[in-house]
Amino acid sequence: MTPAERLRSPVKGEDLGVAPYMAEATRHYGRIMRFIRGRFRVGDEADDIVQDAYVRLAQAAEQTAIRDSAGFLHVAAANLVKDRARQFTVRAGAEHNLQISDIASHDPSPEHALIARQQLRIVEQALAELPVKRRAALVLHRIDRLHQSEIAERLGISISMVEKHIRLASAHCRARLAEAEGEQRP
Repeated sequence: MTPAERLRSPVKGEDLGVAPYMAEATRHYGRIMRFIRGRFRVGDEADDIVQDAYVRLAQAAEQTAIRDSAGFLHVAAANLVKDRARQFTVRAGAEHNLQISDIASHDPSPEHALIARQQLRIVEQALAELPVKRRAALVLHRIDRLHQSEIAERLGISISMVEKHIRLASAHCRARLAEAEGEQRP
């Protein structure tokens, strides 16, 4: 019998009180508990599921007459189990996603780390090819974060010469990186 068949429209003058349905359904409590525990293996949640099924029965009985309260409870309880299984699946998926993001590393992948080490070697080699003042100007500016006026004072050259050294040294390093990248491509 389908859930729709278990419910029927009230007949005019028929008592729609909940008490008669609940009294009949209470006699079937043990059978419904065994049905839920045996068929769906829900363990401790079986009591809650059956309780919720009785709540659904009471709500339905307030609106319409019910032909088979025990059958209604069986269907309601089975639907509640399915609903909880869906909710569990959604929650478990969300928790799994959270766990993955919690353990995800922000460290570069081994491939990116290797590429970075290779690029560092290329830049170190390119710096070694530069004249001393040009290399010093770039290192003081990019690594030590000194202002151009401080670099000019340390190296004993003009600020415009510091700018020229930084520009030419940067261009040289970029050219060496581009050459190396071109060699690596098939």
